[in-house]
Amino acid sequence: MKFPTLPKDVIDAARAAFADANDRVSHLLMRQPAMHEEGLDFHLVSKLDEVGAQVLPSGTALVIETHWLGGRRHYGRWEISDIAIVIAVRVQGGLIARKVALLQTKRLYSKEIPVDHTDRSDYEIGIGRLVDRTDKAKPLFIQRNFSFSDKCVYGALSAGSEQVQRIDDYVDERGIPVYYALYNPPKVPANGLHPPITGYARLDENEVGCRVLKREEIHGVLDDLPAGSTPSFGDMQNSKRKTTFDPFAAHGWRLETFVADEVMRCREGRLFEDAQDDVLASLLYRRSAPITAAVVMTVDLPKSELAYEYGES
Repeated sequence: MKFPTLPKDVIDAARAAFADANDRVSHLLMRQPAMHEEGLDFHLVSKLDEVGAQVLPSGTALVIETHWLGGRRHYGRWEISDIAIVIAVRVQGGLIARKVALLQTKRLYSKEIPVDHTDRSDYEIGIGRLVDRTDKAKPLFIQRNFSFSDKCVYGALSAGSEQVQRIDDYVDERGIPVYYALYNPPKVPANGLHPPITGYARLDENEVGCRVLKREEIHGVLDDLPAGSTPSFGDMQNSKRKTTFDPFAAHGWRLETFVADEVMRCREGRLFEDAQDDVLASLLYRRSAPITAAVVMTVDLPKSELAYEYGES
């Protein structure tokens, strides 16, 4: 089965939607340098949820829907994917193709401000962990310097970890590729003050932002590190990806480029030929499925002729 070639305005609209979401979370990382990955995931998904449905000049409808499942830590197991990207293509409402790409997200840690990891007790306590703080705390109005550089690490990703092994096992068993979406600030190096005096001074351009690398690339970097080590921004790159137009291309596809130009053009992700595929059903429809959130983009073509031209999958 081959994936249909989608109209250019559909690809462009999807790229714009994910670029806006990338922009939001990248600047948020500078505004809240200690934010948990789950918070960044939530803001990425919520920004995409604002898009809703639109009819494009080609007459094609693009609908972006999201579903937030919550952390798999509720079930005492490692999550395989934080965000599942699902593309469903229809012709006048009739389903003709579906494909999936799974994103495991990790964020870059600043040098000076630590990120407190959440554990099972945080989920069990719930909002109590936010409102039941009675111990004396450091004055909140005292600003702290923070910075991001090549030496900053992805603190929740470590060589030889159980999660890395489980992701490898999952791909081998299910045949669904897993990619890493790395949350970075808009610029590297970057410096800031937290909290800022009059609010966050927004940077002009999101030069780095959220980048996507293949599982094989990430795990290849981890294989070269001592067990338990966390990779740095400088480590997490592939020199074969370097280009003249993107100075940070070695650090992966931009999130919007990955979705629009790789997944929607069927160069990356997994295509499902059978509407009743058991692998797809176990991923998306079972409550114990190892994902946290889903972003479903439905493309509804107005004429069957638009689906006659097919690209390789």
